[in-house]
Amino acid sequence: MRARSLILTFAAAAALTGAATSPGRSQETYKGKSIALLAGQPPGGGIDSEMRLVGHFLGRFIPGEPAIVPRNMPGAGGLLLGNYLYGIAKPDGLTLGMPGRSGFVLAPFVAARDVKYDLRRFTWIGSSASSNFVMYMRRQSNIRSFDDLKEAKRQIIIAGSGSTTANSIIPEVLANYEGFPIKVVRGYLGINDAILAVERGEADGVLCQRASMRPDMLATTVRPVFQFFDTEPNLPILDGLIANPREKALLDLLIAPQRLGLALIAPPGLPGDLTRTLRESYLKMVASSEYIDEAIKRGFDIGKPNTGEEIAGYVADKLMASPVDTIREYRSYVERQ
Repeated sequence: MRARSLILTFAAAAALTGAATSPGRSQETYKGKSIALLAGQPPGGGIDSEMRLVGHFLGRFIPGEPAIVPRNMPGAGGLLLGNYLYGIAKPDGLTLGMPGRSGFVLAPFVAARDVKYDLRRFTWIGSSASSNFVMYMRRQSNIRSFDDLKEAKRQIIIAGSGSTTANSIIPEVLANYEGFPIKVVRGYLGINDAILAVERGEADGVLCQRASMRPDMLATTVRPVFQFFDTEPNLPILDGLIANPREKALLDLLIAPQRLGLALIAPPGLPGDLTRTLRESYLKMVASSEYIDEAIKRGFDIGKPNTGEEIAGYVADKLMASPVDTIREYRSYVERQ
């Protein structure tokens, strides 16, 4: 109810803003047209599923009610789609994308040769909410708190899903700075495989979004230990548990994709009137009861939406201004085998 009220409050402000914008050109642009909506991951995963949820509702909130055509352009964690939107797709409002989170957002810091885009120049439309990370531990591990991790007398196995993913690197950062006896196994193909490893007892824990964790496992197999954002009641927030400024700066960089949420973007150079139309339409969509009800049913993040202006400002003023030493340290974790 708290998340729903935040959205509806935000919607009222968005509606007032939208009332001042003429639908003239956007109506002409979109009536009888189709918008290609691309996901940077293959069919079947969480990003693809959320893209299809947006695709189901967005068209009815855009003046002219264009058809939304979902498509997939997987590759390199969203980098391939990012390159396409930046350098090939036309800025005509008829191609939109949801490249992903960590792979797409953090690639410029670790894969400069392959990245053909500047995050600051994309047209950011918005995201439905920030995505929280929660550390889940098997109940049989007897790890109930942050202090339990620090005081553990045996090696704690954490399942990770890749060398560049935050769910692999963040536990390693905590091991280095907080002295946790953690070993991260990075070999799992995706977060679902990592969660299955916890269920099978191959790993003691996993860092993931709440929506990724099955309800039956939440009830019987795992317990939450800490979170990054204040969404889960009565669960400690990591920032209040750590003190080292270098550690905080590195974790701020690693968690940036979750803070941005799964954003909808358009190519650079989208005309201002189309940008306003898409941003206002997106905010109306995520505030609608039908979208909220379906998002809750599917376990997706809801809460206070991130506007396109907010995301663009965060990317330019915070993310891309990350200290050189922090970026260098992040790369050192990525390069580990």
